[in-house]
Amino acid sequence: MLSDLLWLLGVLTLGLLSPGPDFFIVVRNSLGGSRARAFGTVGGIAIGLAVQGAVIALGFVAAPPLVLRGVQVAGALYLAYLGIRSVLAQPAAENAGTGSISAAVPGAHTGLMEGLLCNLTNPKAFLFFVSLYAQVVRPGMATVWRVALPAIVVIHALVCWSLIVLAVQSPPVASRLRRAQRWLPRIFGLALLALAAWVAWGALRG
Repeated sequence: MLSDLLWLLGVLTLGLLSPGPDFFIVVRNSLGGSRARAFGTVGGIAIGLAVQGAVIALGFVAAPPLVLRGVQVAGALYLAYLGIRSVLAQPAAENAGTGSISAAVPGAHTGLMEGLLCNLTNPKAFLFFVSLYAQVVRPGMATVWRVALPAIVVIHALVCWSLIVLAVQSPPVASRLRRAQRWLPRIFGLALLALAAWVAWGALRG
């Protein structure tokens, strides 16, 4: 079981670091400089993973194709919304003095909802976890392991995403990113729009 667990964590780490909706939204929200929003996003993703783990544990792994397609379309629309907001957003320096601090810098609640919705409207992530669990969950496996595996996945995500937030917001990295704050959020916005188009194409084609 230990070897299966190490394999699972290795695959999860590779999947987490590969460009995808969760990755882009965590980095995008970390770039804004609001640590509360960034860690709120991490918490939202973790809650989404916990929900997915619970659904898998309960055995609901064969959703009707129409339902899956609807979730894909909803996810594409949400990614497109986030992408457009990033492309049109003004750099922090341009926002200075134009409103309250709370309006200019969204907090943990905003990040939590963004992370949660981004994760839950990504059915490909759900199918990814289904395929992983199928490799390590076997008939006759002890109940404690069936319960522990989803918890380990959530803890792994919390640790890894938190390290990414701390890395992006560390002084050496943050100082370089501040010099690029005029165009870097727009690049991430375009990446989110590209992901939205890809998800929508997959839904319509399927």
